[in-house]
Formats: sequence, structure tokens, C-alpha cells
Amino acid sequence: MIQFKSFNGLTSLVLGGGLIASNFMALSMLSQKNGIPNIANLPNTPYSSFSIRSNKAADGSEEWSMAQRQHDPKTMLSYEDSEQPTFNKGVKKKYIHKESVAQFITYPQGIDGKLTAKQIECIEKQAQGRSNGMMIADAGSVQVTPALAGVPIVGPVLAGIFFGQARKQVGNAASDLAGQWNDC
Repeated sequence: MIQFKSFNGLTSLVLGGGLIASNFMALSMLSQKNGIPNIANLPNTPYSSFSIRSNKAADGSEEWSMAQRQHDPKTMLSYEDSEQPTFNKGVKKKYIHKESVAQFITYPQGIDGKLTAKQIECIEKQAQGRSNGMMIADAGSVQVTPALAGVPIVGPVLAGIFFGQARKQVGNAASDLAGQWNDC
């Protein structure tokens, strides 16, 4: 059995153990994939829609209904119900229903299903812009990453996230810029 000669020794042991335990707990929370759920992040794909509708019943209670269409590239639906008071103490009701064809990305079609020389050149220029942007992001991230890695406990994780996201974002921006520069 361990005997402590003073209360300070026991206090130091308890505080040190608590610090070590909190560090392990923080690392285990960071390593878990599920983490805290994000309520604002509704499940969707580029070809899906999600709508939430609120109705007020006669007794004053709220009724909520949700509709979700997954993997439906045919149509996108948009509904809007609104009531606004008017100056003559009336109520102006507005109901909007929009239905449109879902088209998120326009791929080049070319002539007779084949790409033209200009479209091929545009694709090559945008790919070149993306790779050049990623190299520029690498050069900038090399300066910042060691500073982020020095943050206790979460530094290496932050450095990796920053490095990867910087490459991706700068690459996308450079690809868009190359497309605009070359009139694509």
C-alpha cells in the first residue's frame, strides 16, 4: 500500500491522474467517427430534396411534416406557404409551388456525343489549374503546419486537417480560375 507523508503528495497524485485521464478522454473523443450528431446536416445527395412543413391547428398546436425524396434526378419540388397581414386588417395568403428539372452539373455534350477540341482543351486547362493550385497550397501549408502541430493534444490532427483542406480548396479555386481565364 502506498503511504503519503503529506496531503500535498496525495493531491498531486489525484490531479496528475485526472490530467492524464482527461487527455486520454479527449483523444478517444477525437478518434471516434460518430461524435456529436449535427442536427442541421440532413441526409441528402445531389439528387435529393428534403422539406419541412409547419401547420398550425385550430387548437393552437403545431404540426410538423417532413418529406424526403432520395435519388430522384427527375424533378425538384419547392413549396412555400405564407400569410402576411395587410393594412386593411386582412390576411394575404400566398402559396407557391415550383417544380423544376434537377440539373446540378452540366457536362459537356459535344457534337454527336463526342467532345469538341475546345471542350477537351478546357478540361485539360482546368485539370492543370487544379494541380498547380494544389502545389501552391502545399508551399503555403508547409509554413503553417508546424505551428499548428505544436498545439498540445489536438495539434497533429489540426495540422493534417488544415493541410488536406487547404489543398482541396485552393485546387478547386485554381481550377475555376483556369476555366474562367481560358473562356471555358
